[in-house]
Amino acid sequence: MSFKALNLSPKLLKTIESLGYTKPSEIQQKSIPLLLNRKDIVATSQTGTGKTASFVFPLLENIEEENIKRTGDERYKIKALILAPTRELVIQIHKKIELYGENFTHKSVALYGGIKLGSQVSAIRAGANIAVGTTARVLDHIKNGSLNLVEVKMVVLDEADKMLEMGFIDEIREILSQLPKERQSVMFSATFPKSIRSLAKSFLINPITVEIDKSNLSSKQIKQKVNYVKEEEKIPLLSTIVRLNKWNRVLLFTNTKFQADKIVESLRNDKVKASAIHGDKSQSMREEALKKFKNGDISVLVATDVAGRGIDIIDLPYVINFELPIKSEDYIHRVGRTGRAGKVGEALSLVCKKELNRLKEIEELINKKLDVITTEGFNFEIDIESKKKDKKRGVNLKKAKELAEKMMGKDKFDSKNSTKNRKSTSKSPRNKRHF
Repeated sequence: MSFKALNLSPKLLKTIESLGYTKPSEIQQKSIPLLLNRKDIVATSQTGTGKTASFVFPLLENIEEENIKRTGDERYKIKALILAPTRELVIQIHKKIELYGENFTHKSVALYGGIKLGSQVSAIRAGANIAVGTTARVLDHIKNGSLNLVEVKMVVLDEADKMLEMGFIDEIREILSQLPKERQSVMFSATFPKSIRSLAKSFLINPITVEIDKSNLSSKQIKQKVNYVKEEEKIPLLSTIVRLNKWNRVLLFTNTKFQADKIVESLRNDKVKASAIHGDKSQSMREEALKKFKNGDISVLVATDVAGRGIDIIDLPYVINFELPIKSEDYIHRVGRTGRAGKVGEALSLVCKKELNRLKEIEELINKKLDVITTEGFNFEIDIESKKKDKKRGVNLKKAKELAEKMMGKDKFDSKNSTKNRKSTSKSPRNKRHF
């Protein structure tokens, strides 16, 4: 299927062609026709599948273009609202709207915290009819009187599960209460727990569910590998891999802000240029780190899952999971940062013993067994052997127990009597003196 078959306007097709897009992805093929017909949808959305274009293309087509300059309070009324969990994702979507809407008169504004309201208010006044924002900052503007949602024709909740996971449900409901009843509503979510289904039911009208094939949850363009390692050797292994292979432009994910800073310090001590982006970093610091990473001034950018959302670099060759994510679905979002736009990427996970169950869950989710690699000087053999020893020790204890029972003249061990005897023994004054 080509983009022309999706009934998009000539001016949008012209932009799509200039960007080198030739064939719509599965999520685009399924979502765009429905959204162009103004249907409400709830869709699975994974990073790297082209899901942003899935809702931006129809939004550009469906929202009426404005050619008359608004004045007074009319300046604060927008026609479309997109909510996203992080400032990075907000900025990414905003830039995509500007890119795809080159031949339209639509104007987008990005609303997120970390900077003063003033510059954003000016952008709204200048004629923005599309707002992309985090829930907290959107509410700031509503309370400030610099954003009015009474004329919104289309609302999109992107990465809805992540917003709920971050505790934004009350903010979402407050924002949705400000919207007109007659509107088009769209929800993209990686997973559909009970909370998501409840939210969808409350603000979508007869939604159509759009799902992509489970086997496509992780791109075939990404070579996914795992390197087993002892937990205490993860940082030395990471440094060795980066320096030995001369890897540059590596996006590394970890689960905590503390660990991110620790990794950066260790890499710098090994003469590897690295920086971190996470919630404790100011917006300017995060933007500066991302800029240096894109320019090649730093080799490794260390990010937490929240800060990592919205990082969009087409030619990103490597992603490393220093730790496997707590939620299996986040693995897909992480590795989806590479292998974009037809490029081949590599995703490596450093897995220690306590993460084996998590790895199994991830492999079941993506319906794929990850290739195992080894790095000279680092192996998982000690942990595997200790696991075998633990199992053997358990067998030996069982045999010793059976032998003791036999020597006591019992064919079977009466656990009930044993428990009773232990209880009575523990009450004896003699034992109290011993223990």
